[in-house]
Parts: sequence; C-alpha cells; structure tokens
Amino acid sequence: MPTIQTGLYHTEQELSNRRVVDMSEKNYLLQPDDQQFRTILDKIGRKDAAREIVEWLEKEYVPRTSALAASADASSGAVTVTSGDGNTVFRVGNVVRNMENGEGYLVTGTSANAIAVTRSWGGAAAVTSSATAKLLIVGNAAAQGASSGTSQITQRARQFNYIQDQRNPMWFSDVETAIELYNGREPMAERVIKRVEHDRSIENALFWGARDFNAAAVPGPMGSAGGVFEFVSTYKQNAAGSLQPSEMDTFLEGPFGYGTKDKAIFCAPRVGTVLSQMLRDKWNPTTTDERKFGAKVDAYITGTYGWNLPVFVKREWADLDNTGVNFGTYLFLVDLGNVRMRVLRDFDTRLRRSIQEPSSTAVVDEWQTLFSLELAFERSHGILYGITSYLAG
Repeated sequence: MPTIQTGLYHTEQELSNRRVVDMSEKNYLLQPDDQQFRTILDKIGRKDAAREIVEWLEKEYVPRTSALAASADASSGAVTVTSGDGNTVFRVGNVVRNMENGEGYLVTGTSANAIAVTRSWGGAAAVTSSATAKLLIVGNAAAQGASSGTSQITQRARQFNYIQDQRNPMWFSDVETAIELYNGREPMAERVIKRVEHDRSIENALFWGARDFNAAAVPGPMGSAGGVFEFVSTYKQNAAGSLQPSEMDTFLEGPFGYGTKDKAIFCAPRVGTVLSQMLRDKWNPTTTDERKFGAKVDAYITGTYGWNLPVFVKREWADLDNTGVNFGTYLFLVDLGNVRMRVLRDFDTRLRRSIQEPSSTAVVDEWQTLFSLELAFERSHGILYGITSYLAG
C-alpha cells in the first residue's frame, strides 16, 4: 500500500530522490591559475631541446679588478696580489689604480701571485697600502713600436640542466565516465583542473626545482630540472625579518651590475605587502592592467641605476609558510634576458588520451610536458629571503 500524506504536503515529505539539486554551474577554485614566469618565458623566447640534458656556455670579459694579498710600503717595487691573478689578470703595461689611496702603478713584470710595478705612476704619491686594498686595472699602455704584448682570453664555462618529465595523470572507471555529473562529465571536467595543476608544477620547478639525475632509476633514467633557487648563489641574502629600504637598495646593486636591464621581481604575497609599505610612492603601475611580456604587472619600483623594475606577486604562494626563512618570505630577482625555457622537441604540453592498458576497464588521461630551464650568469640574478615585515629607515 502506498504512503499517504494528509494535510499540507511540504518539501520534507517529498522523496529526496525526486528533488532536483540546485547546483551552481560555476566551478569555484581556491587558488588562481596564474603562472607569470612561464607566461613570460613563452613570450620572450624558448628553444627546443634535442637531448635529456641541456647545456650552454658562458663567456666573461678578462677581469679588471684584483686586490693586494699583503701590505705594501711606499718603497716596494713588487706587490703581492690575489693568488693566481699575477700572471693571468695582470700583464706588462697595465696601468693600475690602488682604490684605497688612489696611487697609480705601472706593471713592469708578473708572476703567479705578484706584480712588479713602477710606483707613483701619475700624480699621486707612493704610500703604504693595507693587505686588503682593492686594485683597478684601468687599461694597458704600450710603448711606441712595441710588439702586441701578452694575449689574455677567458675560457668559456659550461653550464647545464636536466630535462624533467612532468606528468599529471587522471584515472576513472569506465562507468564513472558514462554517468551524468554536475559541472560536466569525466574525464573532461577533470582535464581542466589537471591542466592547471600541471602548469603550476612547471612554474614551481622553474623557481624551486632541484637539478639532479638518476641513471639507475626504474624503468629508465630520470632527471629533474633545477630552478632559479638551484642556480643563484652569489647574491643570495637573508633579510632576517624586517626589510629596510637601504637593505633593498643594497641587494639590488649586485645583480643590476651584471647581465641585461630586463629584470623582474617575483615574490610571495607577504613580501609584496612589505614592498608596498616600503615603496608606496612608487608602487602603482601606470594603468590598472599593465602587462609585461604577457603577464600582469602588480607594481613597479625604481631599481638601482634608475630602471623601472616590474614586480609580480605570486598569489599561489600564499599557502607557503611566511615565517622565519620559509619559502613564503622569498623574493626572486630574475634577469629575463638571461633565462630561457627549454622544451624537448615534440614534447611540449600535450594531453595524452586513453593511455590505459588494453585489458583495463579504467579510462586514463594525462598531461605531459618535458622541459628544463636555461639560466645564464647566476650573478645577474638574486634571491632575497627571510622578509617578514617592514622597518622604516
């Protein structure tokens, strides 16, 4: 016998299976799909890779600075310099300035760790110099009719990184793919989400990736690509909590002395907050949707040497711990002219469909990209970390 309801028939008496769910068609996501670094690298140029390891060569000019390695009194005709510089950095005929006291030297002979000099070359008198005095090689003066002198050519340095096979799979039963679902059927709906996760993983590797290779991995060799964090060593500075404007200026001086003018800051949200407090008068872009190389610029600050420095706040780093020296306190200064995305040819981002085993009743798709990062001259980049607050000064 059927159930009989008397009186008012209301929603709670209705069979739950009969009630249509009022499900929004909008698919809300906790974090944004915002990979500025990869977007920029796609715009400024990338190169196909032809092997599982990518390599590049770096060439520097002959150094023009050295230093004393021992004190020199006013009468010394030979001075000890940084070990190994004597007959590599210096050559006969070099005009040198002692940057501690301004005295000029004329180099008349060289050995591994010392140079013979004519003192008081120029107008400055010979004086005693400390063991830490820095020396500037101004140039080379040749006598009339002299031979061409000693040749100095810097050797190129090899740098490298590994190709990383980034894969984000999704598995569904064949029945799951056949039923109707809110927000779309599978695997089509999940493909959109997995593509964002895939791109985020690549973006993470471009910054935080660890360069390594395991030739004995199973079933075959495995490499992972090093990111900016892996390469930068010279200008890596701990702010130790509060960041002062003078500290920021000092940090910028180093990397801005090398590489190209096309530098940019990528930073965690906490760092973006600190920069906005420190540089309120220079923080706003010229328009509300200012873009550089296809990525939205969150702010500009005036960098060392008077160049505008775009700032990209990495919103997806909001879940990183922003205390102490954790990754949520990091600022990356990247020379965009000295980085390049490398993608293994024919293996740019692609969706591999229905790659399940023939006997399986599952449906398997995956996103795959084989990529690496080429980063030249680590001295043209920088990392400032441990930024948790602003300190006026």
